[in-house]
Amino acid sequence: MENLATIVGKNLATLRKAKGLTQQDLAREINYSDKSISKWELGYSLPSVDILKDFAQFYGVTIDYLVSEQTAEDLEAKAKEDVLDQRAKKINQALSIALTCTSIFLVALCVFLNGTFNPFGIDRKPFEGLWIVFVWMVPVALFVVTLLSWHYYHRRAAFVALSSCFMWTLLLSFCIHFQFARTDPEIIWYILIVGVPIQIMLILWGNFKPKRKAAKKPK
Repeated sequence: MENLATIVGKNLATLRKAKGLTQQDLAREINYSDKSISKWELGYSLPSVDILKDFAQFYGVTIDYLVSEQTAEDLEAKAKEDVLDQRAKKINQALSIALTCTSIFLVALCVFLNGTFNPFGIDRKPFEGLWIVFVWMVPVALFVVTLLSWHYYHRRAAFVALSSCFMWTLLLSFCIHFQFARTDPEIIWYILIVGVPIQIMLILWGNFKPKRKAAKKPK
């Protein structure tokens, strides 16, 4: 029978590959160094109970599964199950983001049609300039997509890119609204300069390296 460190390493490597992750990808996800992950997967050392718990939560298995010797059939079945679960999860996440954006567009369209054509026969004059709702729809949609993207994927680069798009479209929406959608136009394009320091802060945050968790040695 193989020693415990080898068994755990083999199980960890199989679960990681089933998710389609490299050791560097996994290191970013669970905040341990890729060198530590490589050492554990090769069976050179045994992770502590705390670390095994982190792995178990990430992979959706029990600690007992990680420390038990698995047959080739068990590992293959688990790998296929993880691939299918991961694929379904990604599809559901993408559909959730698409559904949210579609809902925001429908709300903007309803506001525009109701204010412009007065379909319910309310005794009032149609509002003018309601095209601006479609302008404001863009930063609102980007804001929601940014939050959902961070919640689902936790990718710093994607978060910085989406946050930047949200920030600049928000500032542009203010400029367009004040210049073209008001009866007393006002040119406020100078507020775009506010986006420069914010953009710099976002880029700096995106390049900030989080502190790695210490890999404790088992007693």
